[in-house]
Amino acid sequence: MMKAIQIPKSLIEETITRIRDAILTGELPLGSKLSEQRLADMLGVSRSPVAQALAVLKTEGLVEVYPKRGSFVYMPDARTVSELCEYRAILETAALQLSLERQSPLLLTSMRASVEAMEGALQAKDLQAYSRHDMAFHLAFLSHCDNRQLESAYSRSISTVIGVRTHVFMSGSPHPMRSMDEHRQILAACEAGDPQAACRLLEIHIHHLDKDFINMG
Repeated sequence: MMKAIQIPKSLIEETITRIRDAILTGELPLGSKLSEQRLADMLGVSRSPVAQALAVLKTEGLVEVYPKRGSFVYMPDARTVSELCEYRAILETAALQLSLERQSPLLLTSMRASVEAMEGALQAKDLQAYSRHDMAFHLAFLSHCDNRQLESAYSRSISTVIGVRTHVFMSGSPHPMRSMDEHRQILAACEAGDPQAACRLLEIHIHHLDKDFINMG
């Protein structure tokens, strides 16, 4: 019996990446309805890879599926955002301490580059670019902690946090200036060789996200 032609795996992976990026950059807003046919038309593919992509993104927590209603971009409640921030703070402070112990010069170089890029994006009033460079600042902790398990755990769970951050940023919240100052303070503490102060500042900074999210309601 003739077998059906399988959709190339690379096409499915590319579809997943495109839809994920659209969610994380705010092109597909939190809570918005996802039409398989509309997404397929936008991406120039059939509905099959889109359906498979949404199934994968559901496992990542970025898509929610409701019987008889369809698929939607996730919209977490305040408690979920608070828990995500708590989880993120635990991982990032651990990664920052390890990075300062193991690869401090490389870490500081990465952090300085991100801060400089964030300042440029803020001056240009490009909030999407600011958000990307902000994330790069935090990812530097994981890149230089020399712990693959910690980096893997972070990468599996960070997407939902990025989506919330973008949602808050694009809402017109005035907090980017505060965010910029906090990143400078974290960098300064690291440059001063004070990991305890850096981690304390980092934890405060991370938990501002759940407060900003609540204030949007």
